[in-house]
Amino acid sequence: MALRQIKERIQNKLNNICYEKYEREVTRQEDSYRQWYLGSETWKARRFPKPDPEIVIFADRGGVTEKKAAGVVTAFFREHPYVQIAYADEDCIKENGRRYAPWFKPQWSPDTFDSFQYFGHFFAVRRELLDGIPAREWESCLADCSGPECYLLLKKLTAKVTQRRFIRANDKQKEIAPIGKVLIHMKEEKADAEFVRAQRRSGDLQGRTEQGTEPLISILIPSKDNPHVLRTCISSIREKTKLESGDGLRLALEIIVVDNGSSSENRILLEAMAREYDFTYLYEPMPFNFSKMCNLGAARSTGNYLLLLNDDMEIIEPLWLLRLFEKASLPHAGAVGAKLLYPGSDVIQHIGITNIRVGPVHKLLKQHDENCYYHGQNRHIYDMIGVTAACLLVAKSKFEEAGGLYEGMAVAYNDVDFCFALYDLGYYNILRNDVVLYHHESLSRGDDNLSDEKWVRLLKEKDILYQRHPHLKGYDPFYSRNLAGHSNLYLSNFQYEFERRDCYRDVKPWRGGDPAVWENGCLTVTVEHARVEKKLETTDRDDVYWIEGWSYVLGMDNCRYRRRLLLHGSAGQVYEAQVFDRYREDVEAILPQQKNVALAGFVCRFWKGALLPDTYTIAVQSLIRAGVLSKYRYGIGIRQKRAFPEPADKSGRRYVFLLRQ
Repeated sequence: MALRQIKERIQNKLNNICYEKYEREVTRQEDSYRQWYLGSETWKARRFPKPDPEIVIFADRGGVTEKKAAGVVTAFFREHPYVQIAYADEDCIKENGRRYAPWFKPQWSPDTFDSFQYFGHFFAVRRELLDGIPAREWESCLADCSGPECYLLLKKLTAKVTQRRFIRANDKQKEIAPIGKVLIHMKEEKADAEFVRAQRRSGDLQGRTEQGTEPLISILIPSKDNPHVLRTCISSIREKTKLESGDGLRLALEIIVVDNGSSSENRILLEAMAREYDFTYLYEPMPFNFSKMCNLGAARSTGNYLLLLNDDMEIIEPLWLLRLFEKASLPHAGAVGAKLLYPGSDVIQHIGITNIRVGPVHKLLKQHDENCYYHGQNRHIYDMIGVTAACLLVAKSKFEEAGGLYEGMAVAYNDVDFCFALYDLGYYNILRNDVVLYHHESLSRGDDNLSDEKWVRLLKEKDILYQRHPHLKGYDPFYSRNLAGHSNLYLSNFQYEFERRDCYRDVKPWRGGDPAVWENGCLTVTVEHARVEKKLETTDRDDVYWIEGWSYVLGMDNCRYRRRLLLHGSAGQVYEAQVFDRYREDVEAILPQQKNVALAGFVCRFWKGALLPDTYTIAVQSLIRAGVLSKYRYGIGIRQKRAFPEPADKSGRRYVFLLRQ
């Protein structure tokens, strides 16, 4: 056999190895949920007890129930003898067996349940709980969990449980609880509309009216040197707020503005504005302390409800306050918040706070509200661990019971700390997605990400938060442990290497000479991010540089190449670092003529201290993974440069990096 044929056979074999490895990695990265359940469902290998006849299981006929589901349920009720109703997580399944669209459930959430039937397609109850309910009312629900009959049944069952004993938000032994395992796979993904929503509980408002009271709401607005912004806020309150409901309830308002030291010129404007809009103006010069300012306003207030409101809020609908009050007046309610959008847009600024592993975050921040996310997280009323004090209504008695806002946290997390305190008292904090306001965010004090000093302060106040509530560090009862602890987007709790903040690459000197000499015009690179990721804990080692983008070799089989990152300093020194390959479905879609570019993405993180202070040019080198030819030219080239670590041009211009091989 000729030497050429031998080389071709070896080369083909090496190419096949590269392709198989590429396909495995694409399969692994394109389905993170599959990676989650392959690594998390170890319970399937366990043995479970036989089904208990005293436990009645409701499993929708439109799904495939896990074989061990009955045993799992029996074991759960035995391990939790106080539980009366339990519900399971679920997902959807295709004909080929691929599972997708997981739905991980929170702890018992009474207001969420009033909004829609979130127990889903699989739940179980103790048989004794069905006593007194005619069999015809519940037997038809055994295989149909999403209809109105099932919701009415669950309303009766949950009412029986809660009438026995008020279930406190922080109760460790809730009679209604999630099982925390995926026990049913629906054959098709159905819209949330299939789960019947409850009618508004008008009796809550009628109850207040029958007492002959006119609830007084004290609106507390901290503000300094923002007269024009404050005018927009207060004028929108006065002009757009409806104070009377259709059933006779009438709210009364008082507005208290707490000023911590506006200039004399602005103080004159604010005093005139107070006369124009009839509000109380408290001028108390002091360093900015949001907590102290709110507490000062609360001490001066005469209302039986307190509304904490930023001065950069704008009211855009008339029923906002009546709807907030409707929930805040309930005995079990703590703080009640609203959906906040960036002005003139549908971009979400706030729809509740989730306490994930890295700390409190605004869920679905900067997503578009026109889309419905994760079973109506931006549509239904949801119980949450916290809501922002940019708009927060609470009964004054509960505000005082919680001790007000903690003044040891002057700027950040004080509202989260307050909501944690309410949760610790057993109250439920509630987010109303049917109350929408505009939030002109950070006009008052800027963005915490803009300076190292502010970021350090933020981390210190987060430390204080968890020193005061250590049991809530990394835990949120209204956010399943099966959901991601690193994201606010409701993903399954799985991270690829390139997503992990603790997965770094070593940076070492480059030994290959001047990178520019290797240019041969084959490689195209786009660098999308090259910035600092600030540390998330005061105990973290350092900030991290994060570089991300995508690249491909024009006209070649890209599964045969591996890459390294090169950083060329202005003083001539060059460093290299390995990268993680990342699945990029979007790149594959825009490059249909290129071969095997699904893993075109690359990510590299390394410690900030790994580089000497300088301006660096970012480059990528592609190396062939398998070849038997004696000579092969590898190279890189640079079309545009970027200052790195810190951009020289601060004008906001977007840099695109096009590097050539």
